[in-house]
Amino acid sequence: MGLYEKARELAASVKATREFAELKRAKADIDRNRELKREVDTFVKRQTEIFTSNKSQREVEAKVAELNKKFQSLSKIPEVTRFLSAGKEFNNMMARAYKMINESIDAELK
Repeated sequence: MGLYEKARELAASVKATREFAELKRAKADIDRNRELKREVDTFVKRQTEIFTSNKSQREVEAKVAELNKKFQSLSKIPEVTRFLSAGKEFNNMMARAYKMINESIDAELK
């Protein structure tokens, strides 16, 4: 079996996790409210732009603080809190998986 088939299997395994299921449910709750969905999408888009920019750590921290202040009212909405928490758990799971893959590859290079 080739690399791309294994990648599809990995994606299927990720989709079968508790973390993915919770993220999917939390997103569905947000998506039911069009205005809330728009606000959350804007927040996530701006957050992604900040973290993928070529700014210094200090500039990123300042921008994140500014973004969080601007969207502070969102954090008071239970559906948003659940969605952000689910996203964090999912991202942590994916980071652990990536770390395992990376460590395995690095071990072969030594």
